[in-house]
Parts: sequence; C-alpha cells; structure tokens
Amino acid sequence: MDPDVNVVLEYYKHLFPEFNVYHAVVYKLLWRIEPLNGEEIVKQTGFAKSTIYRTLHDLCAYNLVNKTNFKPIGYYVANPMKDYNSNLKKVLTKLEKGAEKLESLLENSTSLSGEIFLVKKDGGQQKLFLKETRALLSETEQLLQIKKAAEEQLKIADKQKLRTIIAYK
Repeated sequence: MDPDVNVVLEYYKHLFPEFNVYHAVVYKLLWRIEPLNGEEIVKQTGFAKSTIYRTLHDLCAYNLVNKTNFKPIGYYVANPMKDYNSNLKKVLTKLEKGAEKLESLLENSTSLSGEIFLVKKDGGQQKLFLKETRALLSETEQLLQIKKAAEEQLKIADKQKLRTIIAYK
C-alpha cells in the first residue's frame, strides 16, 4: 500500500474513529485538481462499487469531500489541510469539554475526597492510603489523617445534630 495512504489513515483515525483504509485510499485519491466520479474511483482503486459509494458517503458526512453540481457527480477535496485543521479543532474542543466535565465530576465525587482507606495485604499487613492521591501514609501522617478525618466526621455529626434540633423547634 502507498505509504502516504498509511499516513492519512494514521492521522485521520484520531479524528474519526471509523476512518478505515478505504476512506484513506479514496480520500488521498481525491487530492487532485479535477473531480472524479464514482465509476472512475472504482476503476482506479479496484474496490467494489458499493464500498466506494459507502466510503464517499462517509467522507462527505465528515465534510472532507465535496460533490460537484453537475452530472455525472464528481467528488473532490477542496483543501486537505484546512479540513484537517478544522476537524482537529472540533475534536480538541470536545476533548477539552470532556476534561472539564470529568474534573467537575471528580471534584463533586465523595469517593475521591480527602478520606483515608485501609488496604489489607496478604500476610495480614495493613496500610493506610489517602483516597485522593492513593499515596501510602507514613505513621505520623496516618495519625494526623485519622485525627483530621475524625474531626471532619464530628463536624458533620454536629451539623446534622443542629439541623435536627432546628427542625424540631
């Protein structure tokens, strides 16, 4: 296979997870000045007609390939670098929004608070870890963390007690 097609495939798979070798071959073939119709693409690639038209449909849906307005319909790529950069920006925006959403979930998650947890290993060894960082605590840190956790639990209990008293008044 053409090494250029491998490069196209490698980079476009990051933008479109469904992007496959058929997409890469047809897309690279359409990097020319004159549009090609479906029959010409079938002849030049040797792929089945149904595969070519399905691939062209996908490439048009990805906004990578354009169609002509005359018969027979021709397919062409207007500006591969502009298309790549445009799609890259969309993916980066989506990833950044995903990172923000995950960060928000983690910040609001009670399972990743500053609590400590006990891990028992084979042989009866017990170790304390800080939940947030998964870091092993030294003996001094363990005592401080236990004290801190107990104080936080007492504060929570006091608040609940106060709410209960206010609710009954």
